[in-house]
Amino acid sequence: MKKILFILLLLPSVLFAQTDSWVNFKVQYDFYAPSESNFFMIGDTLGDTVMFHQPTTAYQYLDTTILINSGSYTITLNDSYGDGWISQNPSYFKMGNTCQGLIINWDPVLGSFFQRDTTVNVLPCAPPHGGCLNPIALNYDSTATFDDGSCIFPPCNGLDTFYVINYCDGPQNKVHYKWSNMSNPNCRMLAYTRTSNINTLGNTWYPYPGNFSNTGLLYSNSQPNTTYYFLGMLADSSLTDTLIITTGECIPGCTDPTALNYNPWANSDDGSCQMPPANCATGESNIIVSVMPDTYPGETSWEIADTTGTILATSPTYTQPGVPVITEVCIPDGTVIEFTLFDSFGDGLCGSCYGGADGGAIVQTLCGDTLLAILPGNANFGNDTSIIYTVAPCIPNIIYGCTTPGFTEYNPQATVDDSSCATPVVLGCIDSTSPDYDSIANTMEIIPQCQYTLVITDEAEDGWYGAWVGILQDTTVLGPFMMGPNDGYSEEFIITLSALSPVELMFFAPGNSSTTANQCGFFLIGPEGDTTLSGGTNPWTDPMLQFPYRYNGVPYCGNYCTPGVLGCLDPTALNYDSLANMDDGSCIAIVYGCTNTLAFNYDSLANVDDGSCVSIIIGCMDSTAFNFNPSANTNDPSSCIPVILGCMDDTMFNYNAAANTDDGSCIPVIFGCTDPLAFNYDSLANTNNGSCTPVVLGCTDPTAFNFNLNANTDDGSCVPEVLGCTDPTALNYDSTANINVGCIYSILGCTDPTAFNYNVNANTDDGSCVPVIIGCTDPTALNYDSIANTNNGCVYPILGCTDPSMFNYDPLANVDDGSCIPIILGCIDSNAINYDSLANTNVGCIYPIYGCTDPTQFNYDPNANTDDGSCVPFIYGCTDPIMFNYDPNANTDNGSCIPFIYGCTDSTQYNYDPTANTDNGSCIPYIYGCTDNTALNFDPLANTLDNSCCYIGGCTDSAAVNYNPNACYDDNSCIVAITGCTDVSAYNYNPAANVSDSLACLYDAGCYGGPGIPYWLNDGCYAWVIDVDDYCCNVDWDASCQSMYDYCTQGWPTNIQDISSLGIVVYPNPTKDIVTIETRLNIEIELYDITGRLIIKEENIKRIDMNTFTPGIYNMIIIYQDKRFINKIIKQ
Repeated sequence: MKKILFILLLLPSVLFAQTDSWVNFKVQYDFYAPSESNFFMIGDTLGDTVMFHQPTTAYQYLDTTILINSGSYTITLNDSYGDGWISQNPSYFKMGNTCQGLIINWDPVLGSFFQRDTTVNVLPCAPPHGGCLNPIALNYDSTATFDDGSCIFPPCNGLDTFYVINYCDGPQNKVHYKWSNMSNPNCRMLAYTRTSNINTLGNTWYPYPGNFSNTGLLYSNSQPNTTYYFLGMLADSSLTDTLIITTGECIPGCTDPTALNYNPWANSDDGSCQMPPANCATGESNIIVSVMPDTYPGETSWEIADTTGTILATSPTYTQPGVPVITEVCIPDGTVIEFTLFDSFGDGLCGSCYGGADGGAIVQTLCGDTLLAILPGNANFGNDTSIIYTVAPCIPNIIYGCTTPGFTEYNPQATVDDSSCATPVVLGCIDSTSPDYDSIANTMEIIPQCQYTLVITDEAEDGWYGAWVGILQDTTVLGPFMMGPNDGYSEEFIITLSALSPVELMFFAPGNSSTTANQCGFFLIGPEGDTTLSGGTNPWTDPMLQFPYRYNGVPYCGNYCTPGVLGCLDPTALNYDSLANMDDGSCIAIVYGCTNTLAFNYDSLANVDDGSCVSIIIGCMDSTAFNFNPSANTNDPSSCIPVILGCMDDTMFNYNAAANTDDGSCIPVIFGCTDPLAFNYDSLANTNNGSCTPVVLGCTDPTAFNFNLNANTDDGSCVPEVLGCTDPTALNYDSTANINVGCIYSILGCTDPTAFNYNVNANTDDGSCVPVIIGCTDPTALNYDSIANTNNGCVYPILGCTDPSMFNYDPLANVDDGSCIPIILGCIDSNAINYDSLANTNVGCIYPIYGCTDPTQFNYDPNANTDDGSCVPFIYGCTDPIMFNYDPNANTDNGSCIPFIYGCTDSTQYNYDPTANTDNGSCIPYIYGCTDNTALNFDPLANTLDNSCCYIGGCTDSAAVNYNPNACYDDNSCIVAITGCTDVSAYNYNPAANVSDSLACLYDAGCYGGPGIPYWLNDGCYAWVIDVDDYCCNVDWDASCQSMYDYCTQGWPTNIQDISSLGIVVYPNPTKDIVTIETRLNIEIELYDITGRLIIKEENIKRIDMNTFTPGIYNMIIIYQDKRFINKIIKQ
């Protein structure tokens, strides 16, 4: 028996030669597959066709396996219409095997194309074992894994063709079994069995009537989404193969996207498409009438009349209840019309008034204005209802505003930009009560998509009887959703919606389901329980409105703001709240101290005893007493011995024998001149050694005018040298000068630079200045000025005709010489017909026009008035010189031109053009490689994809720190592992280390001399000691030092702000003065006080000095690669 479910061409080399691999194809075609001749084929590298398939029915499904050799193959999908494999039901194309999984998974097949080529690489894969899987065959092989078509049956040997198809014919779901018999007339189909339960196949056989055409069997009302099994019995009692098919869902409706009532869910066109009419003529406007008849459609009609009673338009005949019909008519602008809606029974569109379903009617203008609306639930208008309207063209609604997205002022309804776009959108949390609040953001950043719950309800709890709802968002089509008779009152569906675009819900009640449509309802509920859309909440006041009505709304998925929880955030505070995320200033500090009332240092404010209580020690506490006891804390004044201060060194100048306490006042003996009147008096000397010299008064300044070389004591009599002119007759005489330098004497003349006789050498004005008088100084000129002394341009006589109305008018002449000649208009060209010998100004010459005056000739010139014998007869042909059949003799193109079509005419090349007739040498061979420019190994020379594209880059060295086992492309980012101390606060911090060895890190106390150095503080209580006093550093690191700098005991928080993922460490925090920022990154630091005032903004700063800052909380923002990290800094 031959089982042929598809047209399959296999090369002999594939059929009979040994193969090392195999592939399986699962293909679902679209509705237009047979008419648009889409197919796929596989060509190996030699260009041979290995497989070819062309469907013969709509929505045909193919599942087949073939044996092939491993290697590179090209998959080609064709569509003659050019819109790809698209229709109401999605098509898909899958190819794979058990070794590689899915090699191609186009589910669905998207995009428009005439031809889509994809290159795949099939690896070696042990082929499945083929054999005959039909148990009734003579060579049945129970070990085979797939049927290879080798079954041998009893004498009838099966059927020539035997296959099954499923398609929709309006609302009917049809399953058609087709076959053709062998030539043996005794081998016709005798009986058949069909069931939806494989376990009952063959239990009941139906005779195949002899009067049936022995070519197939059609089931017209098959159940949707049901798998059927079919088996035939031939006249010799042999059985056919079992045909298996799963039906789809038939949704009748308009499948034309350009129609007014296009249904995105429909997969079976029911002929209901209502196309928009041609544009109305100029001066006319559209009136749109949408009518959804009630249960009694024949009762409904309408008409449009003008004020004279002339009928301008009437309704079509309504025959189908619940099926909306849209009618558009063109009416002249300015016409006053009366629209009247009639119901012959007198109950309007109230079908529910007599046990049926209500209808509806809407009358609108093309502008969107609603003139009349009759909706279900309020549809009883009696015998008729009407409205009067004056037809007018649409006036565009101009809305000014910001039309550029990305600005806070953006108005999606604006039609004209008014330049109001000013504030760029900054996304973030704008809820000031949230810990995520971003003061820079101005627009709430919303979650882009989330899960919604669609709840559909049934008041009668008996199912929707074929009614259903669908959801449309952008290009996403969801549904249909419906309820069955056993689904109860409600049913829920979880769907994913985007919060970035509106969503539409449509309700369909085809056929008899319209009679119970008012029992249906729905709720579209968001993730927070809010209802975005609803309908049918009350069967009388809010019945569901049918398509083309659309329920519209915009989903909301929430935002990224975390709800604020107020409380104390200080973990060291008495009332620290671990659940809080926003500090409310309620923190109560822990007060450590001595709580023993008998102790010397009892602290009444302390609430936690810190073990610091000190016993009372009595003694002299007078620090000025000789026997002062520093250990005493209770004074005994009677025991104090006064201190007698003085110099106890008998070699000193002021030795005091009575002193018992050296006060450091000893003064050594200093020899020198002790006479305060002497020139060399020494104020530090206390013992005179006879070296005094007498004082000689005078001027001791060698630069002074009266310098005294013998004086040793300046008496203030020095007179400074004053340079200047000492001659009283000079212009620059200086009475204070004592040394004569550079006298200047008088030069008389005019010193006014604006005067006619200005003297640049004069320094003394003698009153001789003459003012400048501008004018013409030439007595022969027309504009001669006798008083001028400075010439500024003379005007000389120019003789000529000065009358602008004359023929020889001279615009340059300023003296009329009587030569003017009047203008005489006329033709001055002697060659013209109307030549005028007296004219001097040419006007309107008429010339003879020579040419062909025969209107039957090719070069007839309608403007010619004189035939010159040049007429040429018409010669028809191709006159385009760039055309293939160009005729150089033709002068009149007769439309016969055939263009040259240049291109690659070699069918083995990548850019083969089957339409080309002239090879232009442009053929490009197939170049295999990665053609995706987003891939890391993109090959710009490749034109054919070989499935080698790699999209994961990274380090492929398994020994590197950043080894990426998923990477298929090494991007040279590998980092060699360097182990060491990576803590920037440690004494032996290794900046080159990238693998932390925490045991290697050492810390010191911060001193650089003394016993403090070897005391390595690998303890969190000491890790951030910054300064150590001299005693602990230089004398002894005893228990008191350890207690003094034990931050754990003292209660000084020293936590480290560590942005470990970036390698940024901020310490200490809290701080008393300096905050250190350790990092090797290029960062920017912003520091704000608690009021939000910016205090510091620096790049790559390493230290912040907070010595002068007020104690309190500050916000530090670290900016790295446009990301902001916020840390609180506490100034103690």
